[in-house]
Amino acid sequence: MQSLFSQQVADRAAEFFTFQYDFAINALMSSMFVGAVCAVVGAFLVLRGMSLLGDATGHATLPGVCAAFVFVGAKETGALLTGALVSAFVAALLVGLISRSNRSRPDAAIGVILSVFFGIGIVMLSYIQNSPTAAQSGLQSFLFGNAAGVSREQLYVLGGISAALIAGVAVFFRPLAVATFDPVFARSIGVPTRAVHYGLLGALSLAVVVSIQAVGVVLVSAMLIIPPSAALFLTKRLPRALVFAGFIGVASGALGAFVSYLWEGVATGPAMVIVAGLFFALAFVFGSRGVLGRLFTKNDALSTPGESQATPATASAE
Repeated sequence: MQSLFSQQVADRAAEFFTFQYDFAINALMSSMFVGAVCAVVGAFLVLRGMSLLGDATGHATLPGVCAAFVFVGAKETGALLTGALVSAFVAALLVGLISRSNRSRPDAAIGVILSVFFGIGIVMLSYIQNSPTAAQSGLQSFLFGNAAGVSREQLYVLGGISAALIAGVAVFFRPLAVATFDPVFARSIGVPTRAVHYGLLGALSLAVVVSIQAVGVVLVSAMLIIPPSAALFLTKRLPRALVFAGFIGVASGALGAFVSYLWEGVATGPAMVIVAGLFFALAFVFGSRGVLGRLFTKNDALSTPGESQATPATASAE
């Protein structure tokens, strides 16, 4: 029995690497795109102490998706993504607005927005599923993702937006880094910190929206947090951390898609998160800034190239 199971797994593994099925190729590529863009954008959330904002933004896309479906009356990808983008950006803005009030902490603001928006989304999803159009909605996949259901056209959109966001981070790396490490210093040298902040929120919203079909609104935050968190155990330098985060994200996506294909019934999104978690565990223990690495180095401050410690003045893309 065990031999038969092993043979079946080996056959499916060989079948996967022939790349003869479009759905498998789409699942693989979309998962890798999601891993890359979420890791790069998420790195700045982690460094700013805003990790849970990705969770709130991800959950906040659900009411936007449902509202777009009700308005259009069909599962039109463009409309659903537009609704998700608007909902996610509004949620991110509300978190910032509530956080700036003297009576609310940022974590409380995130908890409020996450709960309220997700609750609204679940109510709307229940309404749609009980309506005559329930059979054609297919919106349940947005909760936990369905990478195998990504079409070639959707893959092109995901790849294009992911490439644009990563390129944007590369172009605006210096103001992003300076504003992240010390906003006060950044303002003193003329960096438009408010514009940088809202630009990051916009990038986060886009990254979440293009990722939810592959990993779902529930797990997208994991891909925003785990790869960059693991990367920060591997290096003190921010540019290298971004590269490592991107690599971990891409590897998690590829291996997650492979595991999902290997064992039927295992969703790609959860498989990606588990693989990313394994990368995090390895980095936490064996990384140069991890448990063992700390035994051999005294300098544990995140820095950019050319300096032992990162400061707003030395943060650079070199």
